[in-house]
Order: sequence, then C-alpha cells, then structure tokens
Amino acid sequence: MGDHDEITTARHALGRHLAHLRKDAGHTQHSLARLVQYGRSSIANTETGRQHPERPFWTRCDQMLRTGGVLTAEYDRIADLNHRRHRSPARPRSASLTSDNAAVWWEPEDTIAARRSALTTSIDDDARLAHLEDEVRQAIADNERCPPATLVARLRPLRACVDQLMAGRQHPPQRARLYTAAAHLSGLLAALALDLRAFRVAHAYAAEAFDLAHAAQQPDTQAWARATQSLVAFYTGNHRDALAYAEDGLRHAGTGPHRIRLTINGQARALAHLGDRHGVDRAVDRAFRLLTEHPPDGQVSTSLTLGPYCPLRTAANAATAYLTLGHTTDVASHLTTAIAAFDTAQLRGPQALSRLDLATAHLHADDPDQAAELALQALTLTADQRFESVHQRTHQFLTAAHPLRHHRRIQDVADLLADRTQPRAAPPAGLRSPT
Repeated sequence: MGDHDEITTARHALGRHLAHLRKDAGHTQHSLARLVQYGRSSIANTETGRQHPERPFWTRCDQMLRTGGVLTAEYDRIADLNHRRHRSPARPRSASLTSDNAAVWWEPEDTIAARRSALTTSIDDDARLAHLEDEVRQAIADNERCPPATLVARLRPLRACVDQLMAGRQHPPQRARLYTAAAHLSGLLAALALDLRAFRVAHAYAAEAFDLAHAAQQPDTQAWARATQSLVAFYTGNHRDALAYAEDGLRHAGTGPHRIRLTINGQARALAHLGDRHGVDRAVDRAFRLLTEHPPDGQVSTSLTLGPYCPLRTAANAATAYLTLGHTTDVASHLTTAIAAFDTAQLRGPQALSRLDLATAHLHADDPDQAAELALQALTLTADQRFESVHQRTHQFLTAAHPLRHHRRIQDVADLLADRTQPRAAPPAGLRSPT
C-alpha cells in the first residue's frame, strides 16, 4: 500500500472512530457540532472521510467527548505521515514539471479541503441564522405578554448561539445578518434587564445593541437600537439622555419605520418630563403625520417592534406625554380605545400602563373611585410580570393622588404597590455578551 492510500485509510478510520466516540457519549451530529463550534455537515463529512479538519477540531472533540486525547494523537500521526510523504522526492510528471516547481505551484490537499469546509459551514450557518432571527422576532412579540424572567430563560440558548456564530467565519452577508440579529437580541435583553431592575446591565445591553447595529452597517437597526437606549434612559430617570438618543436615532432612521417610535416614545415623553409643552406638541403632530406613511395592518405593535408603531400605541404614548404635563383634553377617549385593543392583544404591559394613565386622567376629573379601580386593575394584571414601567407609573399615579392619600381605595393602591415591592429573589444574572 502506498503512502497516499495509507493516509486515506487512516483518515477514514479516524472519522469512524469519531463517530463511535460521539455515539457512545450520547451526542447527535447536531449536538456535537454546537459544542465544538463547527457545522453539522462538517461533523458528518469528517466521520465519512470526505473532510479533513485541522488539529484544533480534533482537540475540541477530545475535550467535549472526554477521550483523553486519542483523536488528536491519531491526527498527529496522520499529519506526520502526510508531512513525510510530501518531503519525499517526487517523480516529475512531465519535462516541464519537476519536483521543485511542483512544491511551488500546488497547495496541500488539506488547505483545499479547509476552504471547502468553510463553504459547507456557511450553509449550516444559514439555517442557524434563520433560527436565531425567527426566535428573536418571536421573543420581541412576546415581550409584553410573558414575565421578563421567563423570557430571559428562553433567550439563554440564543445568546449561546450568537457566541458560537461570532466565533466562526461567515460570508459578509451572513455576518451582517448575524450582527443585526445579535443587535435585536441585545436590545431585547436591555428591556428585560430594565424590567428586572438590573439598570446597569440594561444600559450595557442597550449600548451593545447599538454597537452591533453599527458593525452591521444597518442604519435601520441603529435607529431601532437608539430607540431602545432612549427607553432605558427614560425609565432610569435620564430624560435628557433619552431625548438625545431619540434624536440621534432619527438621524439614522432616514425614511424608515422607526421614526414614529423615536418621535412619540422617545422625543415626546422625554420633552414632557423636561417641561417643554411646545416640543411635545411638535413631536406628537409629527408622529401622527408619519403614521399616514405606514398604513395600519390591524395589528397592535409591540413596544420593541421591528416595524412602525401602530396608531393606537402612538395615541397611548401621546396621552402619557400630555398627562405628564397635566393636560387631559381628549386623553380619556384615546386611552379607552387603546385599552380595548391592548386587552384583545393580551399585552400585559400596555394594558396596565394605559389603565394607569386613564386613572390619572380620572384624578384630574375628580373621580378618585374610578381612578383607584383602574390602578388596582393595572397592578392585578401584571402581578406576575412586575414590569418596571408599571411600577414607576403607579408611583406617579400615587404622587398625583397625594392630596387623596387617605381615601380608602387610593390607600388600597398604595398598599398593593408596597406588597409588590417587598424584597424577592434576585433576578437572573446577566447573560454573557459576545466577544
């Protein structure tokens, strides 16, 4: 048997040995691929001898399968045999091609195989990217329906998927998709950290979301990330920062769909807390004009939507801004319509927040009983979620109701909020960011 045949046979045997050890360890090709950070097809091709990965692959397999290094040792033996074969004098194939110039012209077979492996891995990455994008979109849709801690647990495998993909090599279009999906994931994690009162973590995730969007060179995603940074700044009391993030987001947004969110959720609400009534009027008018460029599809948009804000959410945000300024004209009718839509969509956060805003409007209308009833409904609806936005809005309601603090139903709201703010189990630890 010649050296070449011996090497081919040894490589096939090494692949079969990998398959045997993998099965003994209870792994599928998919599960081992995730552990060693290679594509599933790379595992399959290596096990059948069609692909010959380099030493780091075998080292990872030994580590994950706890083999004691047997695969790497066999790879080293084959590599040494291959090295000696290439050093042996080669017979010239023709008068113009000698052993000397052959060494100059031809690459080792392993180099060619590695390039083929990269192409195969990119096909696997397409499937993983599609899965990541779908899961992130679904999690954003569930953000105001599920308890934040539940969503954080759901996102742990996605965070690991991002880390694995970022450690790999993708074609440029895939890399842009990866960074975009990662930006959306980090932005969602920022909002969840905010709800779980991990404020520093929320700021860090939100900043990471923008950096990833910038690396992806996607202005639309940058605008979305700035809107999320504005949200985090708003609920951590940094209203000037919230305004600045929203305005920078508008510079990135161009004619994209995030202009409405940045204008009404970012600018208008921050300007209201800064006492700028004329600025709020301009922002609200602009947001409603922008709605005409995005015909409604009948769906209620979520807080972190990847598309435009719907008319109902825009109206609810406008009501929040005007209530902050103490202006209640037409607020009640807008909020009543919004509450009905949020109830149908089962969006717990907006259901509660709109009730709290309507409760504040009833305070201004000297109807403390109805105001307290709405506030109690809001706290009951979100008893399991404990959204930070609801917590803060309830405090604002009680501040407005301070002259009526001895009213029995108002006191019920204060007592229920106090019960909800008792010390509880620590929120989930922050998830590791991509390196």
